[in-house]
Formats: sequence, structure tokens, C-alpha cells
Amino acid sequence: MIRALLLDLDDTLFDRNAALCAWGDHLAWTQRGRSLDREELALLLELDARGHRSRREFASDAHGRLGLVIDPNVFPAQLAEHVMIEPGVEATVARLASIMRVGIVTNGGSAQRTKLARIGLDDLVHAVFVSGELGTAKPDPEIFQRALRWTEQRPADVLFVGDHPTIDLAPAAELGMATAWRRRGMWPTGLRAPTYTIDAIAQLAELVELPPPGLGRQAPGAYA
Repeated sequence: MIRALLLDLDDTLFDRNAALCAWGDHLAWTQRGRSLDREELALLLELDARGHRSRREFASDAHGRLGLVIDPNVFPAQLAEHVMIEPGVEATVARLASIMRVGIVTNGGSAQRTKLARIGLDDLVHAVFVSGELGTAKPDPEIFQRALRWTEQRPADVLFVGDHPTIDLAPAAELGMATAWRRRGMWPTGLRAPTYTIDAIAQLAELVELPPPGLGRQAPGAYA
């Protein structure tokens, strides 16, 4: 039985590629007076690699190949201003948070909290574990262990939801947690399959025993 929920942020609760395209288009209008065309947007996404490249390398390549001037130090905050919550996320997280502990486990710095506030979940979740604040980042087991201890549940009773098979889900599975893959792309060959695969966060309601809307028991206290 799922008694606690841990969620990744980028590409799990919002579409990072959509946010990046909106940010890139705004930057191009500011610097070049026009939008990025389809080929340029595709190249921007390729260079970003869903945020799994060095910000400095991304900025350098985007300047060299697209002519965009990007400050890698302010890029995370700028991107945060363009994130949009996906349909069903807020309602599903709110219902789950009414019956169990729900925490966010994310790599990054202060911009991660800005993203969470922008999509309206900062007051719904009970705890946020940000790698830049803790000095440990996924896939290092330590950040998962800290979040797991906070749930006060057995690993088998905790569901970890994320988009990245090797950064999010494999380490959680190694600690004995159930996993739900928010499908983005293809699952790597040879990696143990996740417990569940979903195409939208709203599908989590099907995996957890939820009472009807309005009848959920409140999670005890404010979790730190």
C-alpha cells in the first residue's frame, strides 16, 4: 500500500521542453527581434538535453550555434518564469497531500522553489528536498535516503515518481521504493522496469487508494 509520495519536479510536474521553448522565444525576441523558427527550437532543445548538461556548456553552444547570449548564472531563474503546470497536476497532488505525506526531491538551486511556487504546489506539498541546499544530488542515494527518512514509512510503502530512469527511478528502486515513471522518451534497454508507467500525474489517483473528493482525511500536522 502506498503511504507516502515523493515527486521529482522538472519534466515530472511540468514539461521542461515547453518552458525552454517559451523562454528561448522570449530571449530571441529581446535580442534579435524575432521568434525562433522550428529548426532553431529543435536545436535549442537538443543543446539543453532536458537540463542534463552543464549550464555553461549549454550557454556556450547556444551562443555559437544560435547567436543567443545566455548568462548561465541567471538562466535557471529566467527559465522558472516560463514553467506551466500540466493538466490535472494540482488537483491530484492536493488530493494525495490530504491523505499522505507528499514531498518534492529535485536537483538544482533556489530556482526550483520558484518553479514550485509558479505551478502552485509550494503550499500543497509538505516538504521540498533541493540538491543545492542539501549538498547532495540525484542519483546519489543520500538525497533519496533523507527524503525516505522524512516519510517515516517503509521503503516499500513509498512511491517515487520521476521522469529520468537512471537519475530518478533506479536509485529509488535500489532503496526498495516503488517507482512510477512519468514517461518521457524511451525506457533504457537493460534497466529494470519501473513499478508503474504513467503519461500524466493525474493517473497517480489510479495507483493510490483515494477517498472521494471532499472526504479525504487530512495529513497530520505540517511536515518539516
